[in-house]
Amino acid sequence: MNITWLEDNIFDRKLDDEERDLLEKIAYTESYVKGDVIIREGDASDGLFLLYSGKVLLQHEKHGQPVRIATVSEGAQLGDIALFSDEGASATVKACEDCEIYHLPKEAMEYLARNRKDLSNDIMLNTIRNLGSALRDMNGFHAYAQQYIQGQHV
Repeated sequence: MNITWLEDNIFDRKLDDEERDLLEKIAYTESYVKGDVIIREGDASDGLFLLYSGKVLLQHEKHGQPVRIATVSEGAQLGDIALFSDEGASATVKACEDCEIYHLPKEAMEYLARNRKDLSNDIMLNTIRNLGSALRDMNGFHAYAQQYIQGQHV
């Protein structure tokens, strides 16, 4: 596990030796090949997934058909909505190419929330940053779609 990558992309700070050791004990690396389903829409949370390498497709089923939401790459945080809302996954996540993911199981996340609030808060701040970015992207898309619908082609 590349702890320096986690510091740079998730925690946004240098971790001390104790924090590094803890993460190496509670998180593990998973490898996926192109086409593998990492998270299935509607499934209960299995924890938090941090995309270390590769690209994944996020899709949502609408009227029985898969609809592409986005393609994301290294640095993406996946599974957070289901984890923090205690609802099923809001989208299916499929590997577009071979991927390596750091997985923090649900039990590990619960442990951090109870016993290591500093690490838990860092992860929550990263979640807020990611959700804010997604919301900005959705706002831009919504504005474009409204212009298109109203005949103001851009």
